[in-house]
Amino acid sequence: MFGNRKIKAAAEMMAPQWMKILVESRDIVNRTTDPDVFFSRYDTVKETAEKLASISKYVKFRGTKPAEVLRMAVDQEQAATRDFILRCFQKAQLNAEKLKTEKGKLGQFEKFQTSLEPYFFRMSDENALLVQDLHDEALKKIGG
Repeated sequence: MFGNRKIKAAAEMMAPQWMKILVESRDIVNRTTDPDVFFSRYDTVKETAEKLASISKYVKFRGTKPAEVLRMAVDQEQAATRDFILRCFQKAQLNAEKLKTEKGKLGQFEKFQTSLEPYFFRMSDENALLVQDLHDEALKKIGG
């Protein structure tokens, strides 16, 4: 009985901190255009939701339950990745529009593609193809 009370006290102490990490990471995932940040924070969302789910028998949560948040994070990872890719491409387009030279414009789209390539193993085939297609279309428009 005493062990359970200790676990409950620890869970109640950790839950608010883990919730803060989860919310902060979710917000960063939804805003960033940096692949390192996106993928590491997406992992943090899943890991933290898993931790929260593991203590949910000791702590009451309002709103969506941690196990459901974890399931949604896993199920929606490729959709979130697609949104991220589109955000990155939009940033590359905006940066390219500010540049005068064709070489500079091409460089923005090369940077877009090369920054995402190391993460192709984390993407569905459709998302990896989207990166390639956006890159190729942009180069055609510029004339590269």
